[in-house]
Amino acid sequence: MSFASVLAQMIVMLLGMAAGYLARKCCVMNDTFDRGFSDLVLGVTLPCMVIASVFGNEQLPDAPTILFIFAISTSAFVVMFAVAFLIPIIMRAPKKDYGVYRYMVVFGNIGFLGMPVVASIFGPDAVLYVAIANIPFNVFVFTVGIMLIAGNQGGTPKEKAVQALVSLRTPATISCLIAVVLALLGITEAGVIGEAMDVVGSMTTPAAMLIIGSSMAKMPLKQVLGNPRAYVAAIARVGIVPLCLLLVFGPILQGQTLLLGILVITNGMPVATNGTLFCIRYGGNLEVMTQATFISTVLSLVTIPLFAMLIV
Repeated sequence: MSFASVLAQMIVMLLGMAAGYLARKCCVMNDTFDRGFSDLVLGVTLPCMVIASVFGNEQLPDAPTILFIFAISTSAFVVMFAVAFLIPIIMRAPKKDYGVYRYMVVFGNIGFLGMPVVASIFGPDAVLYVAIANIPFNVFVFTVGIMLIAGNQGGTPKEKAVQALVSLRTPATISCLIAVVLALLGITEAGVIGEAMDVVGSMTTPAAMLIIGSSMAKMPLKQVLGNPRAYVAAIARVGIVPLCLLLVFGPILQGQTLLLGILVITNGMPVATNGTLFCIRYGGNLEVMTQATFISTVLSLVTIPLFAMLIV
């Protein structure tokens, strides 16, 4: 796939974000609307898109392939945690913010942005592969991710562990598990129900773009762009991490372009939006998280097409 064709897909998404930005500036969207809309996407349309990726898919992966995807996706975190460990030390960040910066480097926006982007580049059938990869992501983000941001806050280790386990019970995680079970059973037809899920799931991409654009509109530009360390973290998230994964797993996945592309591109997404929510809940540095989220989103408009061109 050429740089131009992938860039065209990203521009379409950018225009969707621009629509959300204008909607916020024109007071059509606000915090209350965005919260409800986000709940709709994460709780309804995204799970429908994940499950619908199985229905009508004539090339479902077999059980060994599913386990292989799961293993590769899990082992990718070893590489990402290694990079994340070094970044805040290299850029001499305040020690109290080490966890926040490491979170930014490790966790990308796989569910909210990664699935729509992969669907745009590789087609809707590829969403099933992302759903499989999203299972270890959810386990890590709601356990290690919370611990990185919470630091010494958020209660005892036992309370943190319980909170992390409860957080795993999300519609997105459950839908990923359902999709894997359906794939293992070879169920690809669901009649009218499958068609309905496909229609509802198709709302995910435009809705996600509107919400991201609206979120960007409420950030003062000078404040967002004024922290050099946020640029380093953003570059690590959308540039260094996917490059390391490409170098490490390229030889292992030689000849498996789809799997390599999904592994690299999903883990080259901007900073996960959960980071903002975790900072609010557990007292992390919200300003730094917001800055890196914005900058990494802008940079990804160039880096994602570049990596897609290298792989596809």
